[in-house]
Order: sequence, then structure tokens, then C-alpha cells
Amino acid sequence: MDYPKLRHGLEAVPVMQGGQRFILLRDALGYSSQPLLLSAALAPVLMHMTGQNSARDLQFYYMRATGQLLFSEQLEEILTKLDEHLFLDSERFTEYVEQEVTRFRDAPVRPMQHAGVSYPRDAESARKELESYFTGLRNGGAAHEEATHPGRLLGLVAPHIDIKAGGACFADAYKALSETSSPDVWVILGTGHSPAENYFALTRKDFETPFGLVHCDGEFCDDLLRHAPKDLLASEYNHHREHTIEFQALFLGYLQPAARIIPILCSFSLEDWEQDRDYIDHIAALLRELAQSRERSVGFIASVDLAHIGPRYGDSFEPHAGTLAQHMAADRDLLECLERCDAVGFMQKIQRDQNQRRICGMAPLYVFAKALESQARGKLLHHTHATVDSQQSFVTFASMAFHSIC
Repeated sequence: MDYPKLRHGLEAVPVMQGGQRFILLRDALGYSSQPLLLSAALAPVLMHMTGQNSARDLQFYYMRATGQLLFSEQLEEILTKLDEHLFLDSERFTEYVEQEVTRFRDAPVRPMQHAGVSYPRDAESARKELESYFTGLRNGGAAHEEATHPGRLLGLVAPHIDIKAGGACFADAYKALSETSSPDVWVILGTGHSPAENYFALTRKDFETPFGLVHCDGEFCDDLLRHAPKDLLASEYNHHREHTIEFQALFLGYLQPAARIIPILCSFSLEDWEQDRDYIDHIAALLRELAQSRERSVGFIASVDLAHIGPRYGDSFEPHAGTLAQHMAADRDLLECLERCDAVGFMQKIQRDQNQRRICGMAPLYVFAKALESQARGKLLHHTHATVDSQQSFVTFASMAFHSIC
């Protein structure tokens, strides 16, 4: 505690309560489920908890920012609370992580983490809720053309926004399963919201759903691990709380329970892609080669959202109707590249503004398009948005289906 350090993976969210400003500190990595509410006056103290400043230094920064004293007993109490919540880079946190990672890796099943919040936990209620989204499509709740497709279904793009906000868009993607013969195995490329060592995080676990287990294709995973130039299991624990693959497993468990999956989180930035493109392309090519070599048909699912706009995501302005129209149009420019599986063109468009629109599905979409390059053509099924706070911040997302080129 002499030189306290906040650990990585924390989010600090400003909140108002009772007319006073606070900081809600929470864990984005899922090690701690309990957030901590702290006075906004402690912001300079938290900012300087880098492991390079002593407790006395932190008291000085507090005095300089507020003009008030932060007594040693008060600081010690704050540090104790932070450590109890596993927010400090401390011995307590290190020991906990070692135990959690070992427990997760040893378990054969990745349990549901968002059941009871994003979707019902029991099978009957979950079935009714998911069916309601498909019923909405049949009743004209979303535009969806009945069409015959000359080629095989090779890929889907589906959102990963909370299902209650994006249910119709999920349904539009998965409706494609009933329109043509579907692959027996799905490589699910999930958006990794946490940094991953080597940019990709694979797990060999079966995924629990209200409808039973969606089984992992262990043989495919073993081949992938054997041929990958870097360890794809190094950040396997990232799957513990990540929802992006869980939501796709839910829909597969409902519609195609016999399907097998290869769950991979993709987590690289635009800068990472610019620096390590050869390695990223190698993984995409390896996935493509392994998919083509299997006896059973293999398809790809990209679990992605698009733009994140507004104060909630760091913008200084409050969006309006014109803002939304502007970003929906910019989305369509990207989606046209994806329809052609033009992976490089997709990234070049994002390069133009250095991803200022925060396309959080950038990494899996690039790998998805690269893996299907010259094999498939995509069709946009649904493109919409969800407002996420009272300041009109919004997220855009879409669903697409990709069929083989005849």
C-alpha cells in the first residue's frame, strides 16, 4: 500500500446522486462484480495511483486539486476498500486472478453469465422471448425479403448489443438459417472488449444456454492451436464475462442445437492491424483453410456492433437526428465493403478517421471478411440503432447473410 496502483481493466463512470458528483468505479474484466462509488473529489488521487506515487504524494495531489486535507486514515480506508473490491494491483488481486483463471480453465463448460438480465434463464421463457422477435418479423416488424439464394450459407453478421434492444436484428440474421441449408459448424468471431494477448482468445469449452449445451468442435480447435504461430489460449479467461459469443450461442441453441462452435474473441486496434497485419492475416487464412478442409460444412458468424456515438462514449456533444442520419450513412459505406468481403477496403475506410466512430466490431469483421474473401457475397438484412442513455448516445448495428458465389 506504500505505492498503490490501480490495476488495468477498470472503468470510471461519472454519476450524479442526490445532487452530488461521484465516480462509479467498476471492473470491465469481470473479476469483481461489485462497483464502488467514490467522491468525484478523489479523481486526482485515482489518476495518480500508478505505482510511482507514495501515499504522501497522493495526499499532495488531493490538496493541490481541492485545497483540502486528505488525512492518512481517510486514504488508508479508501485503499482498503479498493483492495477489497479487487481494484488494486496487489497481492490479494494476484492470488484471486490465479485461482479464478485456473478454475475457469479447468471447467469443461462456459456457464451462462447474462441469463436473467439480457434473456431468461429457463428454457420455456427464453423460447417465448426469442420466438417473439421472429414473430415480429413475420408480422412486418422488420423488413425482410423472402428470397432464394443460389449459393450455400457461409456466414452471418449479427449484433451483440443487449438482446432486448436488438432482438429483431438478431432474428433477421438467424432467419437466414431457415432459408437454406446451414453449416454444421460455426466459427464465432466475437468482439473482444478487453485486450487479448496475441489479439485472439480461443476457448475449447461448450457454452451453456437455457436450451442445453452448445458444443465446441474440439478437433477444429486442436488443429487451430497446432498451426497457429502464437498461443491462442493465453487470454482464454476473457471469455468468462464476455457476452458477444454467449448471445450467438443462445440463438444457435434455440434454432440449431446440434451445431458445433469454435469460439474466438478478436481484440486488436487499428494501430495493431497496421503494425501486425501479416500475423492477423495469417490467422484469418488459417481459419479459412481449416474450414475448407473439414468433412462437415463450416460457416462464420461475426458478433459485432458498429458506431458508438455520444457523451456516454466520450463525445462532447449530444447527438440529434442529423447525427444519427450521418452515422447510419457512414455505416452503409462500411457495410458495402463487407458485402463484397473487401476486408482491406473496410479497414481503409476506418483508417480515414482513425476509428473516431468507435466501430467496436472492427476486429472480428476484418477477420470475417478476410476468411470469406472471394468465396461469398453478403446481403444487408437489417440496419438500425439503439439509444442508450438520456443524453441521446446511441449504438448502431446490423445483420447480414453471406452466401457462396456460384
